[in-house]
Amino acid sequence: MNSKLLTLSGIGCLLSLSAWSQEEDPALMFNEVDYRLYWNANLGVVVPDDDIRLNEAQVIDLRVGKHFTENWALEFEVMRDEYDFDIDYDLKHYATGVNFMYTNHDPLWKPYFLVGLGAIYSDSRFPDSVQSTDMIVNLAVGGSWYFAGNGVRIRAEARSRLDTNNSDLPGQDGFGDGQFTIGIIVPIGD
Repeated sequence: MNSKLLTLSGIGCLLSLSAWSQEEDPALMFNEVDYRLYWNANLGVVVPDDDIRLNEAQVIDLRVGKHFTENWALEFEVMRDEYDFDIDYDLKHYATGVNFMYTNHDPLWKPYFLVGLGAIYSDSRFPDSVQSTDMIVNLAVGGSWYFAGNGVRIRAEARSRLDTNNSDLPGQDGFGDGQFTIGIIVPIGD
């Protein structure tokens, strides 16, 4: 009985999403720029600059942005990552920044190039307690695809996060980290 109820609930959700997405004019949805404010949540992995293990390197970032011209958008971002290199290293980063994004509004997907500036706070508890705040520069490429009505999109991004931290600790040699994320973009308002 529970599996039938779950199946019917799933079908109902899919039908309501389909109806919601059909309310949007397809020509408007795919070909025009959405000038509404949006929020974006992303999850992913970090490849530290001197270590390629991914098992303990998670990142989450939250962004708020808006297109101001046909191609240019501005985003404000906060980010947190944490990894321990299998030795309970307990390295965390917290960052905030501003991203400038150039988007090509292709009808099927929206590829973009991103440049960002900000500050990153590093907090390490092992082998010694070390904290520092440094400047970061973000360079990224990505794209977004329409997922549901009202402009909701899936977003994927590959980023190089360059910082000025040059300590001898793992993950902190002042070069740059690779960051790979996937998330959802939700416009605010009508």
